[in-house]
Amino acid sequence: MRSCILVFALMTVVTPIYAQGTVQQVVGDLVYVEGLSADLDGKLQVVGDDGAVLQAIKVLPNVVVARVVEENGSPVKSGDQIQVDDGTLAGSPRRVIHATRVTDAPRIDGRLDDDAWQQAQAAEGFVQRDPKYWMPVTERTVVKIIYDNKKIYFGFECYDKNPGLIVTNNMRRDAQLSGDDNIQLLLDPFNDKQNGVFFFLNALGAQADMLLSNEGRTTNDDWDCIWEARCIRHEKGWTAEIAIPFDQLRFNPSDEMEWGINIGRYIGHKNEETAFIVGRHTPSPRRRYQMTDMGVLRGLKAVKRKRLFQVKPYALPGTSRNFAGDEDENRTFEAGADVRYGVTSNLALDVSYNTDFAQVEADQEQVNLTQFSQFFPEKREFFLEGAQLFDFGEAASTRGGDVRPPTLLFYSRRIGLDGGQPVPILVGGKLAGKAGRTSIGALNVLTDSEILDTQTLPRRNFSVLRIKRDVLARSNIGFIWVNKQSEVSEGGWGDYNRAGGLDFSFSPSTAVNVQAFYARTWDKEQEEVDDARYLRFSYSGTKYSGSATVLDVEDNFEPEAGFVNRRRGIRGFRRYSANLSYLPRPQNPNIRNLRFTPDIQVIEDDEGEVPFQRFRLDGVLALQTADRFLVRVERTRDVVTRSFRPSSKRPDVAIPPDEYTFTSFRLGPDTASYRKLQLDFDFLVGTYYTGHLYRVTAENAYRPNGRLGIELIYDGNWIRLPQANLNIQALSTRLIYSFTTDFFFKIFAQWNSDSESVGANFLLNYRFRPGSDIFFVYDHGFGTAGDLHQASRAVLLKVSYLIGL
Repeated sequence: MRSCILVFALMTVVTPIYAQGTVQQVVGDLVYVEGLSADLDGKLQVVGDDGAVLQAIKVLPNVVVARVVEENGSPVKSGDQIQVDDGTLAGSPRRVIHATRVTDAPRIDGRLDDDAWQQAQAAEGFVQRDPKYWMPVTERTVVKIIYDNKKIYFGFECYDKNPGLIVTNNMRRDAQLSGDDNIQLLLDPFNDKQNGVFFFLNALGAQADMLLSNEGRTTNDDWDCIWEARCIRHEKGWTAEIAIPFDQLRFNPSDEMEWGINIGRYIGHKNEETAFIVGRHTPSPRRRYQMTDMGVLRGLKAVKRKRLFQVKPYALPGTSRNFAGDEDENRTFEAGADVRYGVTSNLALDVSYNTDFAQVEADQEQVNLTQFSQFFPEKREFFLEGAQLFDFGEAASTRGGDVRPPTLLFYSRRIGLDGGQPVPILVGGKLAGKAGRTSIGALNVLTDSEILDTQTLPRRNFSVLRIKRDVLARSNIGFIWVNKQSEVSEGGWGDYNRAGGLDFSFSPSTAVNVQAFYARTWDKEQEEVDDARYLRFSYSGTKYSGSATVLDVEDNFEPEAGFVNRRRGIRGFRRYSANLSYLPRPQNPNIRNLRFTPDIQVIEDDEGEVPFQRFRLDGVLALQTADRFLVRVERTRDVVTRSFRPSSKRPDVAIPPDEYTFTSFRLGPDTASYRKLQLDFDFLVGTYYTGHLYRVTAENAYRPNGRLGIELIYDGNWIRLPQANLNIQALSTRLIYSFTTDFFFKIFAQWNSDSESVGANFLLNYRFRPGSDIFFVYDHGFGTAGDLHQASRAVLLKVSYLIGL
């Protein structure tokens, strides 16, 4: 009996220690409570009559972070006692930001002194993503949101106790801004945590934007939204204003809307990442795009989205010459137009006549020493807009600087390009958007016949239909149909290649995702139809992450409007791959995190043989300064069934058929992107089939100020084989100078020793109003076989003007 009484007495003493705590600090609507044990989403209350009501939104080892739900006339302050309440609060613990309707729009000049901003409700309480997870920011950040009938406006006050240290290395639109002091805005207008838009703005006013899909796992950073922004630096930090027209966003209009929202700020000189809502504590740089953890934007009332109708005509005079076949200059004048029409508030129709891409930069030179295919990303604006809707297949994988190409049922570079050479696009139409929980994408493009070298290409028509339906909280199922129809010499359009498939993405939690697809192709020249199947499981935690993938492709599966990364000499195959990362965070003031990743890939052909397997072990050290260091050991087994030539310049040197096993060691530093001089080197040494390989790659940049940027990308390969020594090198350089955020010039030059080519491109771009540009392009190509000689030359002037109707 005495023992029972003693146990009961101890329980009565211990319980209050966990049921009651003390307010450590209050930042905005966030309250940090020490000495308290509470459940996530639990109801808390300030001790006393009519004390403020709180909701626990983050439970950390030594502190509970709560948001104020009801003040009850008494603001929470440091030292207040907080107790756990037995009651519950409806809804998930999402932080709330309020937007205020105004009559008079603010002037977008970077100053928050308009009357409209005085009406807005300020939001504070940003927290760190790194280095001190969920702790208050070290530099105060204040956000205000207002709107009128046409636009939504965001005002930022970014305080900094050392304004002279603010990092501003870029001024040009769509530059890489992640290393600059910047603010980030993520909007989810459908509030479905599936698709969104993301905006960057640095302290110089340089803008960047992208589309997000698949909960933020898929990004399209070549998307261009028409929006305004200005920034002002001052003695206390910097301020920013952003204006986004409602007709640039897709949403379901209603009397009162709720959007998903997250806002972030990066303080470059501290390497401090902050946000209004911070999700899982992972070292991935893509965590800022996560849509599973977002706040709520409220107050948007009676917003009527204007019916979108834009016309963008262009004129393109120019002259060009191919020195191999043209004796004189070819003078041309082209004209065309792009039209965008909002069929509904969420569904847009794009039509392009005589589509031109004169201002698009040439593809980056690549060196391929493997038996796998090369993949080049899409850069053309017409295909980039809404591109995420047409994604179907296996996404590309990037690990430690290496990229494994995707497997796609639709690859837009199959349209209007053949072997890297342009094919005229006569007309194209695209319908893209969302109706309720269903995403819809439809594309139809007609290309003209063209003579390329000695080959005559017929007219071709490409059609794509993509439908995807959101299910459950964070999952979706989808369907795609792709048709490539070619004109035949006998007349008609009898030649075809078709592909269809079903896919799904299932996320039972924010950390787990399962993806799969099943696809089939049909071809006029193939009697048999064959399939492809794919399954991927991934887990992303705070300390461990990993994935396992199976891709099964049959012999005759050939989507001609898609991309399949087949290994040379293999038609049907199964590829198995898996990786597991361990992500410790040592208690060291100089180290932010470590990563150790074993990675394995095995390819099996349709006869059950294993012609390729690779094991890789990565170690990455990330410092608090954002500098990184990579160490890699890789062991590869490769069966060569048909000899192949590593160098097109030396067709006499080939790797003979045999079974090979080789090992390589790689290491390299990667300095922080906020530094004016950014160095990224990789040094590799190892065996290579019958010989040895020594490789140096570099991606370096020097940005002494926000106006000037010099970039150098180098890939040098020294192969030592018994029959010969091969030196294969590719060099690319860019010089960019920005007069303003809307006016810059760029010089881009490339050299490839293997293709014996040199190319130089000069681009002058002036955006004289949002969506309207003047481009001056000078392009000159040279051959280096024998002596340096001219190969091609082009001079173009393109003027486009956006008209909103």
